Amino acid sequence: MRFPSLSVSAGLFALAALFGGCGTDAMATDACRKIEQARCRKAPGCPDLAISPGGVEECVQFARDRCLHGLAVADPGAAVVDRCVAAIEAAATCDIVVSPSSDPVCAFLEPAPMPDAGSDAPDAAEAGSDADAAPAD
Repeated sequence: MRFPSLSVSAGLFALAALFGGCGTDAMATDACRKIEQARCRKAPGCPDLAISPGGVEECVQFARDRCLHGLAVADPGAAVVDRCVAAIEAAATCDIVVSPSSDPVCAFLEPAPMPDAGSDAPDAAEAGSDADAAPAD
């Protein structure tokens, strides 16, 4: 009689382990949604985005799913996100709507480049400064 309870316990343990591994490291999902929804509202005026005025609500709803993983950067805070959203909403051209990180106000959206940790060779500027530092006779 212990076998059914053992198999049930094993099944529950497996189920818990399965869902325990489905966590997310999403950062700034609300910030992502605010920015994407602002882009959706401006999109009908930008032919490159191919969103008609009737498609704005669908775009807004799709932005919820698109932002489940959040931003590719750490949450910059509400004030920074609000300034970016305001810049998108006030845009006179489509540049910021198509590519928000192209505007200085929204530049935080672009992840910082990773430094090249694999290179041990000094760059040209360092090599030149070493030669200049040699003592004169």
